[in-house]
Amino acid sequence: MSTPIPAKSMSTAVSRVDGHLKVTGAAKYPAEFSLPNLAYAFVVTSPVSKGTITAVDSAAAEKSPGVLAVISHLNAPKLAEPPNDQKHEGIRIEEREPLADDKISYGGQCVAAVVANTSEHARHAASLLKISYAAETPALTREDALKVSKPKEHLDEELQQKKGDVAAALARGDVVKIEQTYSTPTETHNPMECSATIAMWDAPDRLTIYDATQYVKGAQGTVAHAFGLKKENVHVVCPFVGGAFGCKGPVWPHTILAAMAAKVVERPVKVELTRQQMFSGTGHRTPTFQTIAMAAGRDGKLQAIRHHSEMLTSPVGDWVEGCGIGSTNVLYAAPAIEFDHVVHTVNVSQPSFMRAPGECPGTYAVECAMDELAYALKMDPLKLRQANNSPNHPVKGIPWSMKHLAECYAVGAEKFGWSKRNPEPGSMKDRHLLVGWGVATATYPAHAGRADAHIELNAEGTALVRCAAHDLGTGQYTSLTQIAADAIGIPVEKVKMELGDSNLPFGPVAGGSQTTATAGSAIVDAAENLKKKLAELGGDASKPDSLGQALNRAGTKSIAADGKFKFKENEKMGFQSFGAQFCEVKIDPELPLVRVTRWVSVMDCGRVINLKTGRSQILGGIVMGIGMALEEETAYDPATGLPATRNLADYHVPVHADINNIEVHFVGEPDYAFNPMGARGMGEIGITGAAAAVANAVYHATGKRVRDLPITPDKLI
Repeated sequence: MSTPIPAKSMSTAVSRVDGHLKVTGAAKYPAEFSLPNLAYAFVVTSPVSKGTITAVDSAAAEKSPGVLAVISHLNAPKLAEPPNDQKHEGIRIEEREPLADDKISYGGQCVAAVVANTSEHARHAASLLKISYAAETPALTREDALKVSKPKEHLDEELQQKKGDVAAALARGDVVKIEQTYSTPTETHNPMECSATIAMWDAPDRLTIYDATQYVKGAQGTVAHAFGLKKENVHVVCPFVGGAFGCKGPVWPHTILAAMAAKVVERPVKVELTRQQMFSGTGHRTPTFQTIAMAAGRDGKLQAIRHHSEMLTSPVGDWVEGCGIGSTNVLYAAPAIEFDHVVHTVNVSQPSFMRAPGECPGTYAVECAMDELAYALKMDPLKLRQANNSPNHPVKGIPWSMKHLAECYAVGAEKFGWSKRNPEPGSMKDRHLLVGWGVATATYPAHAGRADAHIELNAEGTALVRCAAHDLGTGQYTSLTQIAADAIGIPVEKVKMELGDSNLPFGPVAGGSQTTATAGSAIVDAAENLKKKLAELGGDASKPDSLGQALNRAGTKSIAADGKFKFKENEKMGFQSFGAQFCEVKIDPELPLVRVTRWVSVMDCGRVINLKTGRSQILGGIVMGIGMALEEETAYDPATGLPATRNLADYHVPVHADINNIEVHFVGEPDYAFNPMGARGMGEIGITGAAAAVANAVYHATGKRVRDLPITPDKLI
């Protein structure tokens, strides 16, 4: 149990401390840094999905105005990093070195870079580059996969787990059973900011990069390893991130390529991916195919759950979407539970993290299956979930540190008006429109990692707090400022937070909804150490006004302290957040176009550090879940293996006109067993269960069960 810190700023709706910088355009993103003598590189990508490069004719490109270099596998600098080596701090999802050889493993693979004095010159010259290929027939679906595997672990989680005898439970004659397959398509991150890197060699063994990354310390370690440099000789700068959803956690080929190009031309080089290149160069959510079998007694109590997941990965790296890990593993108790994961390797670009990887598609399938089971039982879908809500981890049996899911259900049902729901599909109408109400459970683990923090307190009572963590746009500058203010005992406006620079104390990847818990705990530790130093100077930590006086008496202008945090797994207790999603849809049966007209979301995430940005996180996840349910799909051209929907005109995401009233409510209390703030992460739980709530509402409105996302009008005709 952590020692709680008093909450004065926490649990209030503080406006973003970086808000003015962003709305005035003063916030500087990595691609916006201006360096003397800056050159520009344009990435050339493969138009084929499998084969080899047979020739590179760069003569015309090299003669084009402003061109400084044409880099391909024929002349690219050799990296110190051996293939597939991940023995360094950082994340490499695509393990292949850029421009390593003449082999093509997927469409859109980086095959060359043209460097020139301007971005326009580089792009024009790239169009003159002639690369010949010996194309082979690519494997693009699981039916023609290059290989099929059943990995044991992914991200330290066991992928194949079993408890009890599922087959025997499913074979019983006194249970109600369902078994269905649910599929989700390829989905692509589409943050407003496309990925970009500026690389500058300060010396033969010193490199500075301005990189659009979620993990400056990870990028530092990966790039240092790639070029055989000391980690401290690589400086990574990223004060602001224009969104990411996971795609900026790993180091992708363009970042390595920028450093390569800068070394070749001996000038700083900027690489900016186009929107089209983002569809094959920075990861995506792999398609999933999930078969779920459930059995329950007539009282609704689950007796067995079987969850079989299949997905795709690329030849250039391993990826598993842990659907069962993020859903069946943690949601509902049953005497018999099993889940497994099968991976098919195909010639597509490398899948990667995308908001709630595993949990997002996993909860879609499980929550749709629960809805189908409820109808088979002739039972209210909400009551079925309430009947199977357990205080313990379904597989491990250990208790959750805190769980207020029952309250989420109750509050959500009351605010949504669930008791007025007619259970018969197609029975509820608004004039000529069909009305459907759906419900689903949301869940996401309470993650934490390790972090260091440094606090400097000045005699005038202001504090500077440093950590190499990130703000993806989620409001982390503000929430960490609030934590620091309360931990030190000074007002929010007296705290300045510095993030996003590898020269700062170690910060975690901004992923897994872990930054608040991890960096916040390190800041609290630093504050406690600061108070100890102040006490030695005669200051009273309980009286913030005396802090400056103590420093003045000691004849010093400032005092500093460091803090550390490293999360330790608790084998006797599980940490998890839960919530309930209630959705209303209205459908014109003649179109039939689905409109989400009303939403109520109730979340239990421990202490909400900032009520304003916390609500925004849940709301944003729901909007993304609505897009997943109704719109998002990256389609591939079967002839080339290239993404066919590779821009924001063809790849549909929700816009303002698609979104109506969304209510977000919070229940629960601080989880001090997890950290001294009592906070669990909120960046990802909002999307979990959201697509299922829409799909379940669509069934309730129409009587048609669409199990293959997205739910487009053609599937309802």
